[in-house]
Amino acid sequence: MPARKRNRLLFQRLTTAVLALALSAMPVTNGLGQETSGEGGGHHSHTPGDPRISAVASPATTASIVRNIQAVRAECASYDPVYRIDCLRRGLKDVADRIPGVGDYRQAKRIIAQAASKLGGIQANNADASQPRVRTRGNARFKRQRTLTAVKRQNLRQAMQQAAAVIEEAETLLLRSAENSQKRSSHYQQIAAAVGSTKVLLRSA
Repeated sequence: MPARKRNRLLFQRLTTAVLALALSAMPVTNGLGQETSGEGGGHHSHTPGDPRISAVASPATTASIVRNIQAVRAECASYDPVYRIDCLRRGLKDVADRIPGVGDYRQAKRIIAQAASKLGGIQANNADASQPRVRTRGNARFKRQRTLTAVKRQNLRQAMQQAAAVIEEAETLLLRSAENSQKRSSHYQQIAAAVGSTKVLLRSA
């Protein structure tokens, strides 16, 4: 092989190696300009659409989750009690949807989502098709409007008691799930207290 051609091939290989090395040193992003770690990105991941919520336990993230729950409580309190179980169900589902499914908050996500599902069962078993569906106004944290289905007024007291039991169970599970983790304990206590505070919505029957 002529020396000139051999030198050109050597130069091309060297250039390719340098470029590959440079690319490997660059941070990996998730397409939104956010860095992720090399092991699944758990320590830098964020919930899509809500950059305030991270998978790592932190005061800012916990405060954001708590404020989300408080916004749901405030909104649902403005509706007739027959619509509150469905409102709380939808609100807690929205809260759970914003919590990462990995990292320090994954148990909180599972517990809150499970509570929302159980509230849905109570609402469905007591739904009143004769009442008009109410369109929600949204709140400061969740802008999306939805429609709410009423519970039969004659079943309201019993349905409210069942719903309150679901909330109490979620509060207890949240407290227990972080008992063995000093890192997560205070964060889960705050989330549990916020979830428990929604029981005030279920005492008006």
